[in-house]
Amino acid sequence: MDENINKDGISNLDRIPVKRLVSKRDIGIEAFELENGHLMLEATFLDPYHLIRLNIHIEPNTKEITNAKSEFANHPHTLCPFVAQKAKQLIGLKVERGITRMISQRIGGSEGCIHLRELTLETINFAATTLIGYDEGFGLMSRDFNLLNETEKTDISRHLLKNSCYVYKD
Repeated sequence: MDENINKDGISNLDRIPVKRLVSKRDIGIEAFELENGHLMLEATFLDPYHLIRLNIHIEPNTKEITNAKSEFANHPHTLCPFVAQKAKQLIGLKVERGITRMISQRIGGSEGCIHLRELTLETINFAATTLIGYDEGFGLMSRDFNLLNETEKTDISRHLLKNSCYVYKD
């Protein structure tokens, strides 16, 4: 009898392994349109040691970050909350090519926090998605834009997403 087949004829290789959850990390992001038309993103980073909140406001016409703040509600070290003020350094950045590098320089590295950097990068990626189609008059995360056929959506967003993935490669 094959050593990988049990007595019931089921392969041991196909069996779901016994597992024990040891940890979990969640990043959640919500996007809101404010009364003034600005985009506001509220994001959280949650794991057994951290609860980091990030709030970013973006002016959709210019794609500029107009306000940013963070809070370390739960943290493993007493010095962690001192990094929260780094979020203010995001103000003035534009959601455009190169922003990833700028975020890493301003809030990452030995003077920043890798978790705040990760949360910010995910939030900005979501902001960029929310803004696709805005310049063409579709509004924030527009249902009308999403109802376009694939070719129309691709044509509208090609210049924004050039070389960002397989679909948009040159």
